[in-house]
Amino acid sequence: METSKITEVNHMIDTYLNFESLSTIDDEQYKEVVIEFFKKLDQLKNKGLHNDNELTRFISEKYSRISEKFEENPIYEERIQTIFPEISEHCSPPYFWDTPLNDYMKNKWGLIINDTDLQL
Repeated sequence: METSKITEVNHMIDTYLNFESLSTIDDEQYKEVVIEFFKKLDQLKNKGLHNDNELTRFISEKYSRISEKFEENPIYEERIQTIFPEISEHCSPPYFWDTPLNDYMKNKWGLIINDTDLQL
């Protein structure tokens, strides 16, 4: 996998899934973050990012570093533990990597995204 794509994923995680943000927002704001995160990840998927050993290893390492914050805030832990398995497919179907974004968000998260929401 290209290093630049891993760098982009790292930036997305740092931007959308950072402790300061996820531990202080309400549930409605969390839904918005989830939508934005997966929209950005879907853009990378459409540019050729796929779930391979390198990405899975990166996600595991990132998760280990992030998990140091879990004791400080159980809400952050819960939210991270909901999103990270989805990225690495350590979850039940539908899987993000082989499902169109609209279907994935509706069936997995119960969130409906219309076509205008998908435009960035």
